[in-house]
Amino acid sequence: MAEAVVSKVVARLTDLLVEEPVALDGLKDEIQQVVSKLKLMKTFLRDADSRMSEDQVRTLVADIRALAYDSEHVVESFIVKPSSSTRNRRKQAIKIKDIENKISLLSDRIHDNNIKSTSESSNSSSEAPGKLKRFHSFTTAEPEIFVGFHGAVDQLVGHLVNESDDCYPLISICGMGGLGKTTIAQKIYNHPTIKATFAGLAWVSISQKWQKKLVLQRILVCLIHEKREEILTWDDDKLVENLLEIQQRKKCLIVLDDIWTTDAWDSMKSAFTTETSVSKLILTSRNVDVAVHVNPAGFIYQPECLNAEQSWELLKLKAVPRGYHRDSKDIFTEMEKMGREMVKKCAGLPLAIVILGGILVTKPSVMEWEKVYADSLWSLEKGKGLGEDQQRELFHVLLWSYNDLPPQLKPCFLYLGKFGEDEQIETETLYQLWIAEGMVLSTDKREGETMMQVAESYMGELVRRSMVQVTYQDMENSRTKITSSSLHDLMRDLSLSQAKEEDFSEVINLREGKDFHLNPSADFRSAETRQLVVYYDEEDISKQMKSYFVKKCKQQQYRSMLLFSEGVFTYCWCPRLPKVVGSHVGNFRFLRVFSMENARVEGALYRRSFVRALGSLVYLRYLSVRNVWLALIPSIKNMVLLQTLKLDLRLPISIPSWLSRNILGKLGHLRHLYLPPSEWTAPKKQKLRFDGLGKLETLENFRNMWCEAQDLPKLINLQKLTLEVAGVYDDVKEALKNLSALALSSSSNLAYLGLSLVLYNQPGEKAGELWDFNFILQKLSITGQLVELAQLFENQPRNIINNHVEESSIRITSLTLRSSLLADDPMPVLEKIPTLCNLDLFLDSFVGKEMVCSSIGFPKLTSLKLLHLPNLVKWNIEDGSMPLLTKLYIDCCWMLEELPEGIIFLTSLQHFELRDMPADFIHKLCTVNGKQGQDFYKVAHVPDLSII
Repeated sequence: MAEAVVSKVVARLTDLLVEEPVALDGLKDEIQQVVSKLKLMKTFLRDADSRMSEDQVRTLVADIRALAYDSEHVVESFIVKPSSSTRNRRKQAIKIKDIENKISLLSDRIHDNNIKSTSESSNSSSEAPGKLKRFHSFTTAEPEIFVGFHGAVDQLVGHLVNESDDCYPLISICGMGGLGKTTIAQKIYNHPTIKATFAGLAWVSISQKWQKKLVLQRILVCLIHEKREEILTWDDDKLVENLLEIQQRKKCLIVLDDIWTTDAWDSMKSAFTTETSVSKLILTSRNVDVAVHVNPAGFIYQPECLNAEQSWELLKLKAVPRGYHRDSKDIFTEMEKMGREMVKKCAGLPLAIVILGGILVTKPSVMEWEKVYADSLWSLEKGKGLGEDQQRELFHVLLWSYNDLPPQLKPCFLYLGKFGEDEQIETETLYQLWIAEGMVLSTDKREGETMMQVAESYMGELVRRSMVQVTYQDMENSRTKITSSSLHDLMRDLSLSQAKEEDFSEVINLREGKDFHLNPSADFRSAETRQLVVYYDEEDISKQMKSYFVKKCKQQQYRSMLLFSEGVFTYCWCPRLPKVVGSHVGNFRFLRVFSMENARVEGALYRRSFVRALGSLVYLRYLSVRNVWLALIPSIKNMVLLQTLKLDLRLPISIPSWLSRNILGKLGHLRHLYLPPSEWTAPKKQKLRFDGLGKLETLENFRNMWCEAQDLPKLINLQKLTLEVAGVYDDVKEALKNLSALALSSSSNLAYLGLSLVLYNQPGEKAGELWDFNFILQKLSITGQLVELAQLFENQPRNIINNHVEESSIRITSLTLRSSLLADDPMPVLEKIPTLCNLDLFLDSFVGKEMVCSSIGFPKLTSLKLLHLPNLVKWNIEDGSMPLLTKLYIDCCWMLEELPEGIIFLTSLQHFELRDMPADFIHKLCTVNGKQGQDFYKVAHVPDLSII
């Protein structure tokens, strides 16, 4: 880790020399000297990191890390508090000289401990000194690898769909960690036969720190997702009552993944134990006694470890480049020989084999495989059988995979352990945190890349090594390809244990209540820990914790603070921030990262003290108060190093007078800005300005009513923009004119545009003339009357060639129309948008009587919502239309006579919800006393049908 820390400090200081020539004027030579000495020291740190078992080396490495951080802080302090006086410049030069002297002393200690210099270029993971070699394009999901359990999946699916008297209401999959229990359960859960058999599917992870209420909420949200906000307000009794009811009303399959103890089951069994239930359960656990306790009559499947042939097959699929066995037979033979020997040490555990494959896949030559093979002789012991031996082998492989990471990736992997167990981590946020922490190196940038793209390449490498699980973006033109990430529980255990061993972060869990004890001077609070993670809930804080935050004993050592609240945020409720935390945040005055999301700050005095405390954090690079019930912060202008600012607060508020001034213009390093999405009152005199934000890459919730649209063309580095344009025609036209100037500029980098257009009290006769940037417009919402729909899309294709829509520049993936008052059927126009995935027709968007979806229309549509179309009488769906549609929602279309016959052609349809429709319409679909309605056959193939 010392190598990673020094690498990021060197990159940061190098960047500052380029970005801040004025602030650092007169000190450039001194800073460059520090950079040169740190670079030289870095060549010794790979050897030092490998000798952390030696006490003297461990102490030396800790001192090197501390000095590197101090070097960065000294230089950044000149930017935060610039001074041009000769006297102050001399003081600053003395501080830098002191850093140089300390580096020299540490260099002597390096030689005294006989630490050897390592040539970086010899590392197979580097294509140049310090530069990460990339193996993974990270643009699409890797091919699925599943070996050895196909027969078991088919068997278990058969048990679940069996309707005979001896069928099993519960299927349990039990075995040690890393054996593939969750993977098998996922295969069953996503099996076509299961989806066709069960009307409702729910998956929830229990894990070690389960909470009954959260578990029941998550299950119900899966089963009746349309009631999500309502479900989150229910108490335990109502949750149990509704879960029992829905399991009796429709056939559901519920997966309880990774349940550890019988106590966990006993606390929630009342929500499942009913003789009249038509639903079934899948349970996965490391403890077979849990399965027996839940239901002794259930079917228990215990996967066996892979045999030698299966183990090699799995390793080959993961690690051997495709085509080697055909094009390079001799090379493949050598790899197979070594691979079969190495895989024996994985004891047949799929996770261990895949992780070993993740090491080998980054080493494509036989020579590199030979080195890994030699390392395995001493780093791993041969598997000896079942139980503890296998778990030990698994841990060795996991640790080996971490040690094999390039230095850039180690802190990124450890950072993932900060987040909750089984949590899906939004990668856009994660990348911004990595960058703010200095973990993403500018030296890894390729020409034309942003730091966000470099961060995604880091994630791609972790995915390639099978250390992180991710989900991918379906949108073709999305700015980031990976949307969320998570860790297998064993990988998270590794992340946490390594973070503790390397003093990477400190975790304070206030949710442990009375059992929590903390002495602020305790020895385990390392002086080198720079990152603080606090988990809190609604409970009062102990006196020890109050002392921890009030006393300034060591708070200044921290550079990062993440506050995680308990529970699920809703519009009507969120956890309260403990006063002792908020009032004394200012004690941590050197923070570079501060994140507090989904919380409320109560009391006017407390709110003001918290805002003042935040305003003093002038070294911040990342500030998030997302979904926090809080007034905005007038001292933002002091945070001149900010890179990410998330002000998407929850409460509707008026623009404060201070925000109307050009305070954002002082934030010249800002890359990502998220403005409040709620309704704001437009300012009387001056709108919010964006002068000076030329480096901005992300801008969300821009609104022309209180943001100056004339500044848009200046933001040429914007890659993602979401905005609302509203007002009378002249206001709309002026705002869209400036938006077009940005989008069509030859120097613009805009790749994603989400536009909400609100037309006030006037028909949009000229709406089609308002924009000419269909090629980047991905999300579009229009509220207001439209005379003709076709003119909105000038490049709308008119011809069909070989049953395919001809090439179009239109890239809209999501479209919402409200109050459009369209008299003509909109479908002939909309169905030809080749990229459209989501279509919502709301509130009088169409006032005609008949709609037709043609046989070649909507080739990529996955979701369709029809809401409050008062005159719709007939809807015809031709065979071949909407082949990918999975979700259909019809609400308050009271004149619709019947469901279209073409519903039967929608074979991909998984979820169909009908809400507030006429009684005779619903009667045709219902089954009463065993007799099906006359139109039931149209929806019989839909797994999840909801009629409300």
